[in-house]
Amino acid sequence: MRAASIRVALFAALLAAFAPAAVHAQALPAGFVAAPAPAPINSPVFAVRAPLPGQPDYLRAIKFIDDGMRYVDPLSQFYVSPAGEMCFRTRPDYPTIIYDNFYRDWCIFPQTVDRVEAGTNPTFNEVRLWCMRYYPQCARSLADGRIGNSISAPTLDYRQERAVLESLVHMMGGNARLSQPYEIEVREVIR
Repeated sequence: MRAASIRVALFAALLAAFAPAAVHAQALPAGFVAAPAPAPINSPVFAVRAPLPGQPDYLRAIKFIDDGMRYVDPLSQFYVSPAGEMCFRTRPDYPTIIYDNFYRDWCIFPQTVDRVEAGTNPTFNEVRLWCMRYYPQCARSLADGRIGNSISAPTLDYRQERAVLESLVHMMGGNARLSQPYEIEVREVIR
């Protein structure tokens, strides 16, 4: 019993002795390795390829997508997380109770994106990122751990937004296919 308490005391003393060095960015003794700091939001470290021809660079692509989403909904947001995920802060896209209508951050790794779609219907335009068949539930909500097979976000110019998103997926190491836009058409049947 006494040996265990001595080891705990010795570990606490070593930790207390070297903690100030790590906090104040001083060199650590040999054998000690400090954990790397996480990348900041929208870090260019995740841009591993050049943009597709005619598309903006990494940081301009992020700003373009974010601006398009904020034009439709000023409280929405797009960003690249410190882990390298593309994250969309949006309202839920299904009917909700008035008290459950809060914003969620949905994130997806670009390497798991299968295709990017642009869609329009009578009420809004949107872009949708679909998961690969091998990763059927790759989209996840940061707040409550929900998972899904796609992420959709309302946007202003859905066709340009789709092209920029596909280029961003490419820059971040993914290989998304570009889908044709889908439209809902209402026809009147005459008999």
